[in-house]
Order: sequence, then C-alpha cells, then structure tokens
Amino acid sequence: MTEPVETPPHDHGHEDEGAESLAEVSARRLAARSQWQKALARAKDRFAPANLRDEAIHTAAEKIGDAADTAAGLAWAHRGKLALAGLLGGLFLARKPIGKAVAPLADKARHQAEKAREALHKPGKR
Repeated sequence: MTEPVETPPHDHGHEDEGAESLAEVSARRLAARSQWQKALARAKDRFAPANLRDEAIHTAAEKIGDAADTAAGLAWAHRGKLALAGLLGGLFLARKPIGKAVAPLADKARHQAEKAREALHKPGKR
C-alpha cells in the first residue's frame, strides 16, 4: 500500500552541522537561562515590599492629583452655580441667627406701616 521511504545515503560531512547545532542549542539555552535570571532579579526587586509601597504611594498620589485637577476644572467651569449653592446653604444654616437679628427691624417696619395705614384711614383727613 505505501511505498517505503528511501533514506538518503549517510554523509559524514553533516556530522559537523549536528555538532554546530548542539553548540547553538547550548548557547541559546545559556542565553535563555541568563534572561530568565535577569527577569527574576527584576521581579524580585520590583515586588520587594518597600518598592511595592513606594509604587502604591506614587500611583495613589498621581490618581489623587488627577482627580483634584478634574474637580478644580469642574468647579471653575461652574463657579457661579457653586457660589449660589454656597450662599443658599449658608443662608439656610444661618436662618435662625439672621431671623433674630432682623426681628427688631421687621417689627419697626411693621409698626411704621400700621401708622401709615391708620393715617390714611382716619376720617376727615382726606
């Protein structure tokens, strides 16, 4: 059914290529091992607790700074609305002291308004 595969005649000149190939494989293995050791040393250095802490602090400071810049830009863009909200909030929180301070003025104005109304409604002064 299948034909036998012919093998090429054995040439002794190819043995050198095999030896070079083994040397290349060995060199690649050593290079790969060296790269692995360097990567492992970098990982150990990067993931040391002090370095992780420093990186976390740096990242947090950067994110907080970006958020603060965004908030400041938003506040500047809507400064009128924020000022009005602050004023209304302040007035709401200070309504009782303001009411106490204004009460004598309101009473005086109410008294003067009653005098004016009485003067207008008196018969014979028209």
